[in-house]
Amino acid sequence: MQAIITPDRDAVIAEIHIAAPPERVFQALTDRAEALQWGTSDLFQVFFWEMDVKPGGKWKFISRELTGKNAGREYEHHGEILEMVPPRLLVYSWFANWHEPPTHRTVVRWELTAMGNGTNLKLTHSGLKNLPGGCEGYSQGWPGLLQELKNFVEK
Repeated sequence: MQAIITPDRDAVIAEIHIAAPPERVFQALTDRAEALQWGTSDLFQVFFWEMDVKPGGKWKFISRELTGKNAGREYEHHGEILEMVPPRLLVYSWFANWHEPPTHRTVVRWELTAMGNGTNLKLTHSGLKNLPGGCEGYSQGWPGLLQELKNFVEK
């Protein structure tokens, strides 16, 4: 799976089909115990995750790089839920401690559509135009994370 960078270089879009109903996928996106599992891979460990699952609710997670020259480095992500229509839509602001500057606001939009035997999940991460290396980094990171989510939900 690959992510697409929009022509204006403001957003990264990735889509994946998950063989589970939207309700199940939405639960994995918003449940702490589940997110701690699918958010962790061979490369990163999510060791802190919280989300107040309601419009205006705050969310935060912290992950640690497990391998390579940055092994041990911690990445903090946080924001606020902007829109939520379970189980079809989850939109939140996204701030990250490695952004230049860390106060740069981006937006992550999860759209879940029932299709055949499962869910089409479309992720759009926007607000990247003025973030150096943002499109490149997120276009490489999101596909792996969506695959981890798919593997978790389908098992």
